[in-house]
Amino acid sequence: MYGLDINFLKDREIRPVEQTAGAGSAAPVGDRRPLYIGLFVGVAALAMVGGYWLLLQQQIRTLAAQESDLDAQITAIEGQIQEIENIRAQIALVDAENQAFANVFNQIRPWSAILQELRQRTPNGIQLGTVRQTAGVVPPDNPEGQAPRAGGIEILGTACDFDDINDFVLVLQRSPLLDSQTVVIDSSTRQDEVQNPEEVGRCPGTPADARGYTLVAYTIQANLTNIPASQLLETLDRQGAVGLGTRIRALRDSGVIDTP
Repeated sequence: MYGLDINFLKDREIRPVEQTAGAGSAAPVGDRRPLYIGLFVGVAALAMVGGYWLLLQQQIRTLAAQESDLDAQITAIEGQIQEIENIRAQIALVDAENQAFANVFNQIRPWSAILQELRQRTPNGIQLGTVRQTAGVVPPDNPEGQAPRAGGIEILGTACDFDDINDFVLVLQRSPLLDSQTVVIDSSTRQDEVQNPEEVGRCPGTPADARGYTLVAYTIQANLTNIPASQLLETLDRQGAVGLGTRIRALRDSGVIDTP
């Protein structure tokens, strides 16, 4: 038995060692401007973001202050609006009261003016007996309507003849105080009683030697006009209703009612 000894170190060729830069050697110093530029850009971006944030905060505080101021103004305006609404309600109430007051005067038909109108329109041959107020009648041109608020009148008297009554009706239909469509003869009857001309006078056209004559009793119905009294001032003044005309003119001057 024998052993084989091989020495590899003896046979290895010795080569010169090439000197290389070690891992721990310092790197050569180059241009650092890109680094500084990047750093500057980053800082500038942060500064811009921070400035913008501060600006937003300032704007938020300003807007919050404006909002608070506007809320206060809105509250004050709402209070003023409520006050205005209250004033308007009071004005509307006063206007309604004034209008109701004016309507009362517009519906007044003074009896003094009505009687004076009848006396002036009574022709010869007609004698007035009694004039009384009625509730009025429904106008013939409006069967489904209602009688006027002002009501109506009923005239009772005597006439020399039926033609005199017809003439009286025609005259009354032209009166501005009456509704012409409702002036009608309700009744007319020849009386049996003979009148003594020496005691009661003579009818127009009665012969002088006539010893007596008979009269015709009549009843005439009519509605008072619905025209407001404020539009009848001239007629009312002419018939002596000066007080009503004065009151209506005072209401007109104060703006409560309008008159022609």
